[in-house]
Amino acid sequence: MRESESVSVTGKHLIFWLLYISYIIVTEGWTESDNWTFRIAPQAIVNLLTGIILVYVNLNLLMPAFYTRGRYLSYAASLFTLLLAGGLFIRFISYSLFIPMEHSRNPLSWQPTNFWITARIFKDVLEVIPVVTITMVLKLMRDSHQREIRLRATENEKYNAEINMLKGQMNPHFFFNTLNSLYSLSLNASPDSPKMIMNLSNLMRYILYEAANDKVPLIKDLNHISNYLEIENMRFGDRLELSAQSSGDIGGQWIAPLLLLPFIENAFKHGIEDGSGWITIDVKVAGKRLYLRVENSFPQILHTKQSGIGLKNVRRRLDLLYPLRHTLLVSQQKDSYKVDLKIDL
Repeated sequence: MRESESVSVTGKHLIFWLLYISYIIVTEGWTESDNWTFRIAPQAIVNLLTGIILVYVNLNLLMPAFYTRGRYLSYAASLFTLLLAGGLFIRFISYSLFIPMEHSRNPLSWQPTNFWITARIFKDVLEVIPVVTITMVLKLMRDSHQREIRLRATENEKYNAEINMLKGQMNPHFFFNTLNSLYSLSLNASPDSPKMIMNLSNLMRYILYEAANDKVPLIKDLNHISNYLEIENMRFGDRLELSAQSSGDIGGQWIAPLLLLPFIENAFKHGIEDGSGWITIDVKVAGKRLYLRVENSFPQILHTKQSGIGLKNVRRRLDLLYPLRHTLLVSQQKDSYKVDLKIDL
């Protein structure tokens, strides 16, 4: 525990005990001014010290040893014994100290009394029950709150770990294919080689630095997609028929990074990997709502294979980042594959 937290806890304890002794003074009859010096003040001090001892024995010994381990009967028996001991202690001090003091002040009004008066012992036990009960309830409430905080922290850590894992699972085949294409272009001394290297560098920079944030400007994420599309255009050349457009109020909007790209990667993976094909991409922003439509050709050879590979992770990210704030529809026709995504930013 940090020093500032320790001071704060100590201060709370002091305030509690000040309130408790005020309660004792009031309930013992503070209006009886004649009795204040000789009876009420000493009794209040004894009750306070007894309450302090019982409370901390209960909180620091009995509850950890029995209650928190589910040994409720043992705890009840131990607590009863503790309360009885506290009541007997108060009774002993009153009988041996305060009653003689009263006798010395008012010898005519004094009457002999027996220590083992059940009603009086029961009353002294009742003196300490409220403070022990209140502090026990406060401890249970605090422990419950701390468990909830720890649970939230654990869930948050798991959430961040899963998000980072899913975010980091960008298709490695893209980089390998791009490097192979770059190698081929360099062998042929293609003028596109420098451009591809620059775009690939921009992609890597975005993934390593910008994508580490929880959210990025939407315009940056779309620029990242544009770099990706330029590389794919250079890779596939005339085999690719690509149409990509964006519209609406894109500036000022923020989005989780690398959330849209997997849908576009999926289109390239299943649309033209084994031959020519077409891809249409449309991004639109209306108010605080983003619409993405990605449609691509679907070669016959893929009809016998499982489609939509790679979308599982992005579905999970959408559920984590935009719960109840997105809809995702995937439809497959005979020769085409379409994804419609709507996100409330």
